[in-house]
Amino acid sequence: MVKMLAVITCLGGIFAILVTSEILYRRKILEGEYLRKFVHISSGTFIAFWPWLVSWWQIQAISLAMLAVVIYNHRSRTIHLSGNIKRLTYGGMLFPLGVLASALLTHNKFFFALAVLHLALADGLAAVAGTAYSEKFSYKIFHQVKTLSGTMTFWLASLCILGVGLLFAHDIIAFNHYALLLILLPPTLAFLENLAVLGLDNVVVPVAVVLALQLAT
Repeated sequence: MVKMLAVITCLGGIFAILVTSEILYRRKILEGEYLRKFVHISSGTFIAFWPWLVSWWQIQAISLAMLAVVIYNHRSRTIHLSGNIKRLTYGGMLFPLGVLASALLTHNKFFFALAVLHLALADGLAAVAGTAYSEKFSYKIFHQVKTLSGTMTFWLASLCILGVGLLFAHDIIAFNHYALLLILLPPTLAFLENLAVLGLDNVVVPVAVVLALQLAT
């Protein structure tokens, strides 16, 4: 019964975020990239703490269910998850795959949380900053527009996530590895995020975080 309530909590939380995003869209409070990243940041931050609520196989199952819903919604347009943006991206469909990959690659709760928080906060805030300052210091990678403000926001967010989050994994991460991760991992992830265009960063970034943390143990 308790496990079932935990699963319902996870599903209910995501449903509430989707309903809220649709209300914001219909009332024209949020639109475009800001609407997309509202869903991205809020749902990702919530999902990061799922290992403390449900089992790993349940996270994997819910991730696949989320993927099915996103694919169906992409065709039916029932909920305006994309904010009707014009640029080509598969980020919405790759988001649940990033969560699934993280849950398959690690069963360490803190590693999973850090990986998904990068997917939610670092990537999400970078997109918000890049949208806000899109006309300044922009450049293209594989014909996709990137911004210096977005990249630096990702770097700073990654540094904060790792700096705080790794303190909870002090029993398995030595201090010298902690320092190396803080120095090397944020710029590496920012570089990968730039290269992984069309939404591929939603898989590449969390997978890279998990692999790096596992190598550091």
